[in-house]
Amino acid sequence: MNKIINDIWASFNNHELGASARKLTAFALMVCIAFIHYKQLNENNATQFLIIDLCGVFLALGLVTFSQLIELKNSKYNGNQSN
Repeated sequence: MNKIINDIWASFNNHELGASARKLTAFALMVCIAFIHYKQLNENNATQFLIIDLCGVFLALGLVTFSQLIELKNSKYNGNQSN
């Protein structure tokens, strides 16, 4: 825990000892998401929160791309994927 705190504090300095900006951005976004879930999540909108969370995770992991989502929305997606 002490190392994590030291890495976060060191990230605000301009040297290599801290965590990366990408990690700090992800950390800040997760704090914001947790706060929004704490304040806004209830039984009525749980499904929408779950869908949005899963889409965010899939986008972050690269399992789904924005172009695939646009094609799916426009009903052009056929499920075939080339690597």
